[in-house]
Amino acid sequence: MTNLRKFITTCTLTFKAFDFDVTMSEGKSSLWNFTTSNSSNDKKYAVFCTSKVSKVRGLIKVAIKKLPKDHRLVVITESHTPEELEQANEQNFCLVSLETLNKYGQEMLDIREKESINGAAGDLTDKEIREELENTPDPSDFIDKVINKDKLF
Repeated sequence: MTNLRKFITTCTLTFKAFDFDVTMSEGKSSLWNFTTSNSSNDKKYAVFCTSKVSKVRGLIKVAIKKLPKDHRLVVITESHTPEELEQANEQNFCLVSLETLNKYGQEMLDIREKESINGAAGDLTDKEIREELENTPDPSDFIDKVINKDKLF
């Protein structure tokens, strides 16, 4: 398996972990590697995975033009500069590093584990469990929060 294929697979696993349907793009004619949507189908993303944004700027511009109206373009990269992030905001696509995706993905998995432990714990009162869950982010909104970073940071 090539490094790019491993990178793409890693990206898809994060989406799948949060109950998003992932459809791999067939053939080389697609400008993104996969599309994904949540179970209610109200959040749809076309995801392009690349090691460096600087290598694919032209492809990103074309992808934005060809993007279905109900999708948002998400570019996942190994790392990016503040200037690249600013350009992404100006061009209205989401730029996120795999490190950020993994970091918040792990936090949400920890929250899910904590919820299941609290749900099974006999020593916590119902009130304590409710209070804990009220202060816990909804894991099903994880992807949307990373994509719309202004809600997260």
